[in-house]
Amino acid sequence: MEQLWYPLSKTLAEKAAWDFAKEKDLDVVVVNPGTVMGPVISPRLNASMIMLVRLLEGCDETYENFFMGSVHFKDVALAHIMVYENKTATGRHLCVEAISHYGDFVAKVAELYPQYNVPKIPRDTQPGLLRAKDGSKKLMDLGLEFIPMEKIIKDAVESLKSKGFIS
Repeated sequence: MEQLWYPLSKTLAEKAAWDFAKEKDLDVVVVNPGTVMGPVISPRLNASMIMLVRLLEGCDETYENFFMGSVHFKDVALAHIMVYENKTATGRHLCVEAISHYGDFVAKVAELYPQYNVPKIPRDTQPGLLRAKDGSKKLMDLGLEFIPMEKIIKDAVESLKSKGFIS
């Protein structure tokens, strides 16, 4: 059985936050980002950007239990500001450009960067996941206009190149 420690840790941390908020009568609003990518800011890559590097190097993993859509770093930051500043924001806020399969993401990377060794994998990589452009409706209703997948990929890959993580 695959060990899904990262998503488990995120789930348990959020549950602890909700439990603490209930115990202390606090108002908690949560932003749940998908696969976060964009320009490289820190000296080390996050897990999502490592996944992109591995994809560009030919890795054919499908991330069946991890992927639900991509989101730009800037949109994640903006989402946090928006829910903090908007008193009507409550509960959980999914933060993805669209709900999509990893196979959709891989196909777009291959289209934009044919010079890399991006593998051909099936489009349907997350069994049971329904694609949706409005999966982040709560944030969209607050006014967030998500950066499209194509720009997320371009910003990420060009930054990886300029910082020397890929050639």
